[in-house]
Amino acid sequence: MEIFLVTFSFLFGLAVGSFLNVVIRRGIRGESLLGRSKCESCGRVLTVRELVPVLSFIVQRGKCLGCRSSFSIEYPLVEFATALLFAASAILFLPADISEMTLRGVLGFFLVLTGIAAAIVVFVVDLKEKIIPDSAFFVLFLLGISALFLRRFPNEFFVGNLWESAAFIDVFSAILFSSFFALLWFFSRGTWMGFGDAKLTLAVSLILGWPASLAAFLFSFWIGGATGGVLLTLGRSTMKSTIPFGPFILLGGAAAYFFSGYFFGTSRFLEGMYEVFYYSF
Repeated sequence: MEIFLVTFSFLFGLAVGSFLNVVIRRGIRGESLLGRSKCESCGRVLTVRELVPVLSFIVQRGKCLGCRSSFSIEYPLVEFATALLFAASAILFLPADISEMTLRGVLGFFLVLTGIAAAIVVFVVDLKEKIIPDSAFFVLFLLGISALFLRRFPNEFFVGNLWESAAFIDVFSAILFSSFFALLWFFSRGTWMGFGDAKLTLAVSLILGWPASLAAFLFSFWIGGATGGVLLTLGRSTMKSTIPFGPFILLGGAAAYFFSGYFFGTSRFLEGMYEVFYYSF
């Protein structure tokens, strides 16, 4: 049964990835999502057999059957990446036996897939245009609110002391990390960081909760710094080059989800922070 769920999730991911390509391309151009898909070079309406995710690109060798212009490799990459992530999510978040699935589990899995889809849109658009789409941010922000309630409600929402509420700490830390990026954007007038990065950090931090949000904050800078160093070494960028930071926020968030417990457990980073705070105040 697990194979069925994984296979179904992979095929579903291919279909969703095809739709995300429409969202990305038309969103960048400010076009409506309604209407048939067309070749961007000749304007010919594409047939059903030309729209099969990944397979059509391979069979047609990445070219339009009408004008023979080349399609962007972005199309199959987005479709295949979405399919792989959906399949991986099925392995990680769904039970092996479908009879063990619960309503809460199904809802959580749906939220995970929605978050992956929105994250892919942010990732690609920020790489291409150096902007973070508001629509994708709002999806991730609403997911963050949903994750907060699923994670903390009701036992960790209402306590005698507000500072002891895990939900309050989740929200406070998310606002704190987001404010850091917002201040960088404000004082640099957008040259160091975009305001979209501040909004994205808020959403990702709410999704993860404390202390994983702290790990995501740190990991995003470390991954971004390492990537920038590699690009400088290879001559693919200079000190004046602008590198979109949104993908690093997403990668840092993903790394924090899986490895924050190990990171805090082995490095004793949190214990060090608490000691500094205690002896300082």
